[in-house]
Amino acid sequence: MDSIIFIALFINPLFCCILVLKSVALVKQIHQGNYDTGENTAWVTISFTLIVTSITWMIFLVSK
Repeated sequence: MDSIIFIALFINPLFCCILVLKSVALVKQIHQGNYDTGENTAWVTISFTLIVTSITWMIFLVSK
């Protein structure tokens, strides 16, 4: 339980920064016509999933 709180409070902002930076890079690649976006797409997916998971767990822990 403590690890979920640690992730949600301290590492979540890092994942938010990664999400924003990689999303911008992804949009720039697509706008330039470069459709080899596997790496940026993976980073966006992983960071978004971790952000949503940590928020969901925090809501679950608070509602107990």
